[in-house]
Amino acid sequence: MDTWWRRNRFWLALLLPMLALAIAASSFRLVTLYRPWQWSERIVAGGPTGTLRQEFLGTDDLRRDREVTVTVDALAAVPTLGQDAAAPGATLWRVDLTLEADPDQILDGCTVEIVGPDGTRYATNEAGKVPADAQDPYWRATRALCVPEDAPGPTLFLDELIPPERPRPATWSMVAAAAIPDGVTPSVVRIMWDRPTYLELDTPAS
Repeated sequence: MDTWWRRNRFWLALLLPMLALAIAASSFRLVTLYRPWQWSERIVAGGPTGTLRQEFLGTDDLRRDREVTVTVDALAAVPTLGQDAAAPGATLWRVDLTLEADPDQILDGCTVEIVGPDGTRYATNEAGKVPADAQDPYWRATRALCVPEDAPGPTLFLDELIPPERPRPATWSMVAAAAIPDGVTPSVVRIMWDRPTYLELDTPAS
């Protein structure tokens, strides 16, 4: 006796791949339209000062606008920065930045990179760094702070907006450093918050 399953086995065999494609397509749209994963929108300052403007989706699923002006005050090779030094074969490059934004902007958690003449990007994290004091057993690489530690402004924690205890100043400074191979002289700095937008700045001497 013929059954419904037997009569429709061909269409059922096609159903699972079609469902998989539909799920993959919707996931692609979610990531591409709402949570981009690449730094694909470059804003070229054309000098040491530029403004990053972007719309971003917070962890609370609300869209917000961001506008922050950044100036590269200096980029120079230094022997140490705080407790950090460069590993053998590398030089520590320090970048001094001035940022300007409204106090209600969410600006913690930025990323700063220093770019070499061939386009290689060097992160201002612990990569290539060692303790300035080789005997320091508690060394941890200095973390660059995008906002003043005592007045960071509003921040998002999971899906909750945490208001600041006191207003962040309209203008403030930050310092970051990257370990770059000896002989490489960088002249470009990148700063970014949420994908896909980043700001590319020249240094005062470039």
